Amino acid sequence: MLKTVFLDKFDPGSPGSYLAEAIYAAERLFGVTITIHDHRALLFDADGKRLLPGRDHHTHPYCRAGRYAVPEWNRSCLAECAFQAESAALCELRPFLHHCWKGVTELVVPVERGRTPVLIFYAGAFRGPGAPPAGFEAAHAALPPADEKSVSDLARLLTLVGHGILRALESSRESERRQPPSRKQQIRKFLDEHAHEPAALSDLARALHVSPSRAGHLVTAAFGCPFQELLLAERMTRARNLLLSTDYPQKEIARCCGFGTVHYFSRMFRRFYGMPPGRCRDAKKNGVPGREPRKRTEFI
Repeated sequence: MLKTVFLDKFDPGSPGSYLAEAIYAAERLFGVTITIHDHRALLFDADGKRLLPGRDHHTHPYCRAGRYAVPEWNRSCLAECAFQAESAALCELRPFLHHCWKGVTELVVPVERGRTPVLIFYAGAFRGPGAPPAGFEAAHAALPPADEKSVSDLARLLTLVGHGILRALESSRESERRQPPSRKQQIRKFLDEHAHEPAALSDLARALHVSPSRAGHLVTAAFGCPFQELLLAERMTRARNLLLSTDYPQKEIARCCGFGTVHYFSRMFRRFYGMPPGRCRDAKKNGVPGREPRKRTEFI
């Protein structure tokens, strides 16, 4: 009698078909919401489509409540979560608990390749040791505690899932390498190689062997924004990572990221992230400026 039943919907040759379900399964199992920061633009298929859409920002109701209604709250989230937590993840290649200003604890799990974090998982929200903002007491009390065993189990699972994602993508792209690169891949490669230079749309056009107007259309079609906006986003991501993971002076970071002067770099960074570069670096060291520094990370 046949005892084997195959899963018809499971296609190991297509990462996009099961990665999302694997993340949902982990969320259901542990009762958390999972966010993934993709530092190397890995989570895209050959056509430039996101493999895990909506996973690049925090969606837990407690985290989102009031964040964009109160400007200072959004700045606090950027300073403590986006900058300080990512700084620890970039410097320490092991899971840790991060305690945020809103009284929440999150599990942060860096996934590295070649001793460099390429994916960073955030899982929560857990009830943290800090006091919540006024009016959030009941919602804060309803959050689950960060039970040591459950958090450790979740850290191990996300580490395995992260490395599984990398292996699945590498396997899938072995076959893709035999095909001509898509326009999106060509544009991505151009940014990787030239974002630190005074690159212009005309330079991309020459690399693609098309006219500048055609190159601009290809960028907008592939990424949903103009070339200069895409280039700025790439430079800002590099600048933020350097501010958080190195002690390079701002002048050197500006040069490494393709900005002509440190003043122009500072102005664009403030416009992009809502704070000057110095405050980003301060957030890495001390938490949100104006608040008493306290221990934000607990390594597992």
